[in-house]
Amino acid sequence: MSDFAVYTEDADKVRRLMLAYQASVKADYVVLSHRDGSIVAEVGSIGMDATPLAVLSSASFDSAKQIGMMLGECSFQSVSYTGEQRSIYIAPVEDSLLLVQIFPGSKLPNRIEDYNKLLVEKLVDAVPAFTQNTSKLRR
Repeated sequence: MSDFAVYTEDADKVRRLMLAYQASVKADYVVLSHRDGSIVAEVGSIGMDATPLAVLSSASFDSAKQIGMMLGECSFQSVSYTGEQRSIYIAPVEDSLLLVQIFPGSKLPNRIEDYNKLLVEKLVDAVPAFTQNTSKLRR
């Protein structure tokens, strides 16, 4: 379990930003999770416990990061998978958080990278603690 804390006022800001984002990109579900798989905030629904999704998304992102380094990239900026009925886009929020986004259908929204980047900027602005080393934060 992470030692990351989000206070009520910050949680409200995060939820509002995520709800607006979810509506604008037409995502079924958006979860902000710590890299250890702990869920910080979520909007929407996928009809299942999201904790395993958060844990596996973190592992997937970390794996892609290692592949990127093998190919001479400092790190990949995101990971995405598309299926017949759902698609997923995973991107970092600073060093210790991930945004996991589930979309209906076999395609991701056009310009998802731009929309995601804007949301990340707004989240970091709204909650400055997101830019701190979470090992030093306490509940």
